[in-house]
This record gives sequence, C-alpha cells and structure tokens, in this order.
Amino acid sequence: MLGKWDSGKAILIIYGLAACTAVFAVFTILYQYVAAWSSWQDVVSAFSNERILVALGLSVTSSFATAFLALVFGIPLAYVFATRSFPARNLIETLVVDVPQTFPPIAEGMILLLMLGPASPFHVNLAFTFSALVIAKFFISAPFVISYVGRRFREIRKSGIDFTARSLGASPFQVLVTIYLPLSFREIAAGTALCWARAMGELGGTLIFAGVIPGKTETIPTYISVSSAMTASALAATILATSASTLALVSFKRITSTAERGFK
Repeated sequence: MLGKWDSGKAILIIYGLAACTAVFAVFTILYQYVAAWSSWQDVVSAFSNERILVALGLSVTSSFATAFLALVFGIPLAYVFATRSFPARNLIETLVVDVPQTFPPIAEGMILLLMLGPASPFHVNLAFTFSALVIAKFFISAPFVISYVGRRFREIRKSGIDFTARSLGASPFQVLVTIYLPLSFREIAAGTALCWARAMGELGGTLIFAGVIPGKTETIPTYISVSSAMTASALAATILATSASTLALVSFKRITSTAERGFK
C-alpha cells in the first residue's frame, strides 16, 4: 500500500506525464503557425496559388466522396457485424476494420495499382484518376465509420431494445431505421468526421495509385510530398490541410454535442 505522501507523488507524476503529452501534441500542431510567422507575407501569398487551391479542392471533394461512400457501405456492414453470427466473422472484421488502419499506405497503393491499374487482371484501369483518389482513401478511412458505428450497434443489441421491437412485429429494416440509426447518431457523426479527416491526410495510397497530376489527382498531401519542405508554398499547403481537418473535427463535435443535448 502506498502511503499518502507516495500517493501524492505518484499522482503528480501522472499529471506531469499527461501534461507533457498534451503540450507536445498541441505545440506540434501550433508550430506550423509559428514557423509561418517569420515569412508570413510569402505564406499568405501562397494561399492564392492556383495549384494549391485546386489541390485543396480535390482533397476536400474526394474526402467528402469517401465519407459518403463510407456511410453508404460502412453502416450496413457495421450492422451485419454487430447483429449476425457467421463463420470467420472475427477474422473478416479484423481484415476489414483493423488491418486497413495499420496497413502501410504505400503497400495499399501498390496493391490497388496491381489490382485496378493498367495491368489489372479484371481489365479495369482506374489508376491516375479521381476514382483512384476516392478508392485509396476509402480503404484507409472507411474503417472509422464501421468501427464506431459497430460498437454502438453492439451496445444497442446488448440492451435488448431491438429484441423488444422485433417481438412487437417490427421488421429488421424497421428496427435498423427506427432504433439503431437514431440511437447511433453521435457515433455515426464521429466516425464520419474521423473518416473525412483521415481521408484529407491520406498520402501513400493516393501517391502510388492516383499519382500526382496537377489539376486532376494532386491533393494537398501529395503536393506537399513533391514540394520542397522548406518553401512557403509547402508550409501554406500544410496550414490549409491541418486547419481544414481541425475545423471539421471541432465542428462535428459541436454539432453532435448540441444534438445530444437536444435529444435529452
């Protein structure tokens, strides 16, 4: 048993470690603005660079397309994983949800290029197109929707609410629409926000599969990767990408918090 003095020192150490981690993360994010201060005129001028603006537009639109597809395909899959038992379910769920989040993005891009590129055995060449951007981002980002929504669906199923509705004559589709989806609003929104933000930052897969074609497949991350890291334009692109993702996540959190208070 730790004495009062030892417990006090231990909790101070815990607080200190927590503070160090928080400060490191926040300072790293904010340092881009500190770095921009010394050459702020060049950085501000770079914000109007047409190539950067087009790359930002492609990043945003492809990320929204990715998030939309993640909702359309991810929610049904989360429902199946949460409510149905079938052979190798755990293995399949691991391959669909966990592996993509830890998969080397460069390897993902190479596999997609082999599978859906010029030498595709399926005779489908989507390489170096806008579709390639969305596909590469979808593989990496959709698991956020599936995992968040799947966990909530499992909690709802354990509560027995769906069983009660079924016993009263509701069909599985009615249960999904009237119980699972409304009660999972916060998780759906959170998963979508993280999916979108992850898609905004995706680099490896898009770099290999979609390429870096200005005005066609060049996104902010790929623009930064081919630019000199110390240029004002690369710093401006970095600020645009990180600021957009941060604002999106903060906005989604505020929306979900407001909606949650409204439900209560």
